[in-house]
Amino acid sequence: MDTPRSEKTHVETEIAQVDKALKDVGALSAATSVAPSLRNVDVDFDEYEKGGATILETEIDIPPDGGRGWLVIFGCVIYSAATVGWGYVLVLTVWGVTEQYFKEHVFPDASDSVLSTLGSMSGIFMTLLSVIPGKLADRYGYKPFLAAGGILWTISMLGCAFSTQLWHFFLVMGPVQGIANALVFPLIVALPAQWFLKYRALATGMVVAGSSFGGAVSSLIFREMLSSLGLQKSFAIYTVIDGVLLLAAWFMISERRKPTQRRKIIWFDRSFFSDPVFWSLGLCFFFTVFGYLSPIFLLPTFAKQKLPHLSPLLATLPLTMLNFTSTFGRTFVGFVADRIGPVNTLWSVIMLSGLTQLLVWSFVSSYAGIMAFAITYGLVCGGFLSLTPAASAQLYGSGRLAGLSGLMLLFNLPGNASGAPVGGAILNATGNNWLAVSLYSGSLQIVGATVLLYARFKREAKLFSRY
Repeated sequence: MDTPRSEKTHVETEIAQVDKALKDVGALSAATSVAPSLRNVDVDFDEYEKGGATILETEIDIPPDGGRGWLVIFGCVIYSAATVGWGYVLVLTVWGVTEQYFKEHVFPDASDSVLSTLGSMSGIFMTLLSVIPGKLADRYGYKPFLAAGGILWTISMLGCAFSTQLWHFFLVMGPVQGIANALVFPLIVALPAQWFLKYRALATGMVVAGSSFGGAVSSLIFREMLSSLGLQKSFAIYTVIDGVLLLAAWFMISERRKPTQRRKIIWFDRSFFSDPVFWSLGLCFFFTVFGYLSPIFLLPTFAKQKLPHLSPLLATLPLTMLNFTSTFGRTFVGFVADRIGPVNTLWSVIMLSGLTQLLVWSFVSSYAGIMAFAITYGLVCGGFLSLTPAASAQLYGSGRLAGLSGLMLLFNLPGNASGAPVGGAILNATGNNWLAVSLYSGSLQIVGATVLLYARFKREAKLFSRY
């Protein structure tokens, strides 16, 4: 006789028994914790006692850690590079090129602050709205929303080609591209959890690194296109490139979840908001992002003030190197996280990012030192973006990961909007005292790492455990 569903025991309360059973059947390696993938699975322990591991093999679906999953990751990387990489993650690379062209050739009367605001609009809309498509996708599947995001992004790029007034660009690059990114980003960073367990953090890191790579490459290509073809033709060509890439990527992407495994939407999930672990993770990102952007926004200015003889190219080269090394760093932290645990790695990269600002940026003045800081900071500064989904899955499971990833982005919003401007204000108020800026941004990141310790030791009390 079947056990009523109300009498079934949730795995989270019986995780030790499940781990033991999986070890018995050889499904759990010493380097892999299956807990994140099991927290949303209901196992009938009455049947488990009768049938042993056989029941577990049919009830628990462990990701394959490869095969078709790598093609899915490649599709997610393309989505990340073509959409989010354009203006949100690397706003000073791609947007910096576009802003300069706008200032010189299209809107010479527009102030720098107005053009800078235009460049940040997409990211603001994305962080505000990501939780909505994230929750909808957890319920109805990812592919319809990825298709909508790809189509909307392609339309936005075509709209840029035909825009003539400043308000046209504010409309297209603000809400239109922001909504497109909101439809895409929380899904592509959550999808690797369905296909990977042992290499989950590495796969997620590759997807986020795609935004760094896409932004860096796009800035180089788009600069040449603007100078030789002009604004309208450049955006038109990019529309075709993005459309073809996103269409191919959509066919590469696939979900492993069955429709019956999708949960009902809970718009205000009290299980999150009443859990101190959730606030520990969220506040970690809140403080981290406030300190994250100051070096990225201010590094060219810093180089020019320390070394006034530098050419514009040499002044911006450290920022270019920071972005390229960030591509490698965001992938490498995933590799590390799969070995020592995503939460442990998240704490480490945030702490290292803060210490790099306090102990390196505070004291460099030569060009070699500035370049060394740029490379070092680039390796660790963006690691928290790669690890957000993996750490969230470690703490809460993968069943609601897209919605949770969107929710975590809301904690990034204040820092994205105000972190760098506050750093600039401190610089002006202190008479170009760069030590004050590095103390502000580095200390906030260390506060973020410290806040995370509550979640880490609440879930896993052992100091040297892989978690």
